[in-house]
Amino acid sequence: MGWTYCVIWCLCLSVSECWQPPNSEPVMQGELQSPQYPRPYPPNLLTQWDIWVPEGYQIQLSITHLDIKASSGCNQDSLTVLHEQKVLGKFCGQENSADHPGKEPILSPGNTLTLIFQTNDSTPELQQHIGFSATYKAIDIDECSQSDPGDGSGPLCTQICVNTPGSYHCSCYTGYKLHLDQHTCLSSCDGCIYDKREGHLASPAYPHPSPPFLSCKYIISVEPSFTITLNFTDNFHIDNVDTEQGPRCLHHWLQVSTPGREPMKLCGGKSPGLIATNSNTVRLDYHTDAEGLSRGWSLDYSTHVVDCGEPEPLLNGGVTYLSGSQNQYHSVVQYHCNEPFYTLPGGRNVTFTCEADGKWRSNHSDVTPTCVSVCGQPTKLISTYQRTIASSEGPDSKIPWHVLLNIDGRIAGGMVIADRWIMTAAHTLTHDRKPISKETVQIYMGPINAKTLLGSPVSAASIHIHPEYNNPDFLDYNSDIALIKLQDPITFNSSVMPICLPAEGATYVTDTIGLVSGFTITEPDNQRILTNDLKYVHLLVVEQETCSNSVNKLKETMDNVPDLTNNMFCAGVPEGGKDSCHGDSGGPFALRDDGRFWAAGIVSWGVGCRNQGTYGVYTRVANYLDWIYKTMQEN
Repeated sequence: MGWTYCVIWCLCLSVSECWQPPNSEPVMQGELQSPQYPRPYPPNLLTQWDIWVPEGYQIQLSITHLDIKASSGCNQDSLTVLHEQKVLGKFCGQENSADHPGKEPILSPGNTLTLIFQTNDSTPELQQHIGFSATYKAIDIDECSQSDPGDGSGPLCTQICVNTPGSYHCSCYTGYKLHLDQHTCLSSCDGCIYDKREGHLASPAYPHPSPPFLSCKYIISVEPSFTITLNFTDNFHIDNVDTEQGPRCLHHWLQVSTPGREPMKLCGGKSPGLIATNSNTVRLDYHTDAEGLSRGWSLDYSTHVVDCGEPEPLLNGGVTYLSGSQNQYHSVVQYHCNEPFYTLPGGRNVTFTCEADGKWRSNHSDVTPTCVSVCGQPTKLISTYQRTIASSEGPDSKIPWHVLLNIDGRIAGGMVIADRWIMTAAHTLTHDRKPISKETVQIYMGPINAKTLLGSPVSAASIHIHPEYNNPDFLDYNSDIALIKLQDPITFNSSVMPICLPAEGATYVTDTIGLVSGFTITEPDNQRILTNDLKYVHLLVVEQETCSNSVNKLKETMDNVPDLTNNMFCAGVPEGGKDSCHGDSGGPFALRDDGRFWAAGIVSWGVGCRNQGTYGVYTRVANYLDWIYKTMQEN
């Protein structure tokens, strides 16, 4: 089977050959004929013509003569007309046959058209049909008459569409300008800037309804020392859509934006009234489209000098004005803590500036600083190493962390470790293997002496015994540590100050001098006597092996001697004596490092205080840091 492929700029030389001139251009009109027309067409043909005209035009095809062998459905010889592979018509027969296109021309949807002429293997001697003849021409497309395609792109022009040969262009009503997209008309309200301290704004055409397709932008910008307030009139209406979730601003809205804040979208029939923006710059974007109708809005704006208000007070500290008018724009204040008992993190005073949005800020943060307590640094120091009990003149303010506990008439010691927490020995707060009632605990601190017991104690809010402490027979003092939470926080001063907790990885170096304090002493006849004033003694950290040997030696001659564990350490002096056992149960054993006293131990137990080679045993606090912090955090 032979076939010929032709286009409008091709000259068919034979059934199977076609000539194509170089650099051909689409033409506006032309004529097509079947091969050998007006003589009978040959058999076994498949000839195709591809026609195109300029963009913006469509093709009108008129079949002027048709004489093609008729068959059912034109399944043998036929002329098929297509646009982008879509069949517009398939023809055969003669002018009066059912498959003739008639007098109506064929109009392509676009600027291209394809014709395919096909014949079968009829005997040439019997074939007398001459084929077809047709003309075509380019017809201008009226783009402006086309409806919205419905794909969300909207109409070609938002206002006025003007058809031109092969194309179209958009134009706008008076008061609008054509967007860069050459389709959208925008109100000339775009880009208005207001820099006066007072002013009036309104939507286009207000109080009449707003035109469609508005995209207005208004900017109010005044000096940084002022803040803008918007006051909308009662006559306010911006179209909204009612949904199941409530009214929504889908097609029309007025958006109010200020730097650093979430924009506010306004619509509906209720005026927003007064809006304090707390900013010296405000942007308003007004949008409408063809859906719905808005009657518009109007507002007056005014300005006020930025006032940040009183700075937030600082607990255990204060604030000082450094410069500027109090609380107004660019005023500077400085926070400080009540030294030497409190300090700011980093140890430096912090300055805050009143900024344009009406907030006090320091390095872009508006969070008020927090004063943290200073630990282990008494205002007065015990300067000399002593192996005897201090003189009757008590060490006023020299051991400010020491706490006296009155537990249902029994005296014990403890130490302040935070503004609401006391640390002591677990055995002082248990009875019959159970924690005692918090109501039976009275807590005294500060410049206390025995007579203070007649005064007003501090109350406990809760008692927390270490979960691994279990000492039914007073032979197992492992994990002899407990915490008391106070009902009210303490304000620290020279008389009451916390001792530091051990640092991570704290070590207990043999022969390091530690400080033990308490209100009881042991006399030579083993009588324990409550003193009027707080006493203290310096003791040495004992090497662990020496401590273990001492305990084992005691077990050889005595019954009911507790075991020594790695959660304990010993302290004392080689020559022994009554001072080596000085201190209330639960009281502090303090070591000093880098100018700070830290809680190395808790007075736990001991045997033979008066004998040489015996030592007091203390809970090793460094082994319980995780439990201490976890308990304070969760309670």
